[in-house]
Amino acid sequence: MMAQAYRIYDSDAHVMMSQRHWQDLPPEYHLRRPRPAHVGDPDGLGGFTSLWFVEGRLAPHPWGPASQPGNIPERTYEAFPGTPTAFDVSEGSQDLSDPAARLTDLDRLGIEVSVIFPTTLYAAMTLDPGLEGALYRSHNRYVGKACQANPKRLKWVGLVPLRDPQNGIEALREMQSLGAAGAVVYGTAGERPLSDPAFHPFFDEFQHTGLPLCIHFGQSYPGLEPLTRTMLAGNIIGMSLPAFLAFYAITCGGLLDRYPKLKVGFFEFGSEWLLYAVARIDKYRDMAAANGMPYNTDIGGKRALEYVKSGNIFVSGESEDRVLPQEIELLGEDQFLYSSDFPHPEERDAGSNEIAERNDLTDRQKRKILWDNAIRFWGNQ
Repeated sequence: MMAQAYRIYDSDAHVMMSQRHWQDLPPEYHLRRPRPAHVGDPDGLGGFTSLWFVEGRLAPHPWGPASQPGNIPERTYEAFPGTPTAFDVSEGSQDLSDPAARLTDLDRLGIEVSVIFPTTLYAAMTLDPGLEGALYRSHNRYVGKACQANPKRLKWVGLVPLRDPQNGIEALREMQSLGAAGAVVYGTAGERPLSDPAFHPFFDEFQHTGLPLCIHFGQSYPGLEPLTRTMLAGNIIGMSLPAFLAFYAITCGGLLDRYPKLKVGFFEFGSEWLLYAVARIDKYRDMAAANGMPYNTDIGGKRALEYVKSGNIFVSGESEDRVLPQEIELLGEDQFLYSSDFPHPEERDAGSNEIAERNDLTDRQKRKILWDNAIRFWGNQ
């Protein structure tokens, strides 16, 4: 059965970064905006000859510390020669300067509703809290305005500049006024875990909004940068390991104890890691709980298994995930979301068809993944 038999709610699409996103920067940060740059010697760069120059660094960059993939100033597919695409994607669709073009692309993909996330490059764009907040909020205003073209189909999540918690609160209020469907953070806020007490004022206010907290794939922890000297290492180490750091923060770190109604989603990390993380945490948590101080001071109020069974945690898995039935058994069939990652070149555009054609999922589970669970997570906005 093809995906056309199901309604499709895409919980993780993207807007590609462009200079249009920083037109609203405050004057004191205008000169520090990201700039497009071109490399004159393209040999060995794999097509990454058009890059962003940000705070003295190039992003993305294929070699050296903090290497990571990401979208480029010119069309992203140019950096991936030979990548098959289902259809041509215009610049206006990629960066949302032409929302009508994005809606046309959604129609071709059979997607009824799409939630738009920022590029992962924002996770490591700057260490300066002031500039980070300015870039994040300018981005939010740009995307929020673009999605007003059709707010029922084009939904978006706003970036939270947690390095400056007060700015994070102000950004939250602003994104709510612009109609954001959720708030997005990365696995850490720089070197601090999401459970750091410095962020409690933000979460104290956030819990009253009813919005979901979206934790997205991204190279947010600076300590991993020396280990990520190629784009492959960037994908696997720098951008994936923060999922564990965030999961630890919401369980052992106590975020779900302090905010028991918080809905948390993990996006673009896959979901296989949960099978390892839950078992690993509970093994050592049980050991810690049986010992005296100080070993048991950071164990959370519940076992990790109880947190994932609570209904608070959602994940967007991969359509080809071979152990998805086991993950559903662990987490529950109500917690999985579908994501296309459109218009990125990872070839997930046909993921809804892959889910529809799987013979190890029931029709009920497919409908939940492709539509019903998204309504529970995002709300029927």
